[in-house]
Amino acid sequence: MNFQPGQSIVHTLHPAVKLVWLLWVTVVVFVFHSPALPLIAVGFAVGLLWVAGVVPWRIPGVRVWLILGVGILLTHAVVIREGDPLVGPFTALGLTSGVCAAGRLVAVILMSTLFVVTTEPFALACALMNVGLPYRWGFALVTALRLAPVFKLEAHHVYRAQLVRGVAYDARGPRKWWLVLRHLCLPLLVSALRTANALSLSMEGRAFGLHAKRTSTRELAATRRDAVAGALLLASTLALVAYGWT
Repeated sequence: MNFQPGQSIVHTLHPAVKLVWLLWVTVVVFVFHSPALPLIAVGFAVGLLWVAGVVPWRIPGVRVWLILGVGILLTHAVVIREGDPLVGPFTALGLTSGVCAAGRLVAVILMSTLFVVTTEPFALACALMNVGLPYRWGFALVTALRLAPVFKLEAHHVYRAQLVRGVAYDARGPRKWWLVLRHLCLPLLVSALRTANALSLSMEGRAFGLHAKRTSTRELAATRRDAVAGALLLASTLALVAYGWT
């Protein structure tokens, strides 16, 4: 998934706020062992994806993750034999554990997808640098995120060019992996090294890293929506702390 521009409420939130929400949901679904929390997180993520204009079942790879989640659920349900018996080999504790484990996986995947499709990489780097991240690291983050689609396109071009030249990518077994490593990964590695060298020379010519601080062409300011999102985060944290104590 790549960033998809939009004007939804989720798109306009501050990147740091969305990052904190992502980390908070990830921690919560793994710290608490209640199966209700992962299911609530999944519903929360699906609703926000709809608001952002993303159809959940059209997310690339979502079927694979759902199949994996169902596999995890069935594995827990069959392996764990403790608790009250329900149907066949399934017990209440096994199904509860399976729902909790599968819900954690799906919740983290959906929340991560929501963060990626609604957060511009450059805005994310600016937000992190505003809260103290060294700008060298921010530049490395932006560069990696922007070059990933470029390398993907180059891999497609190399693959098509080598098919025309007769490379037998339709082979099976270990020979196919050897062909991929030899004929596809090597040109991509050379291209990546060439791009990194050109980028390094370009930044050196612009005296990148000379000053301890740098200016930015974009200033990200918190809005009322960010304040409301932060207040909701604080309220939910206090509610879960109270729930954990009880």
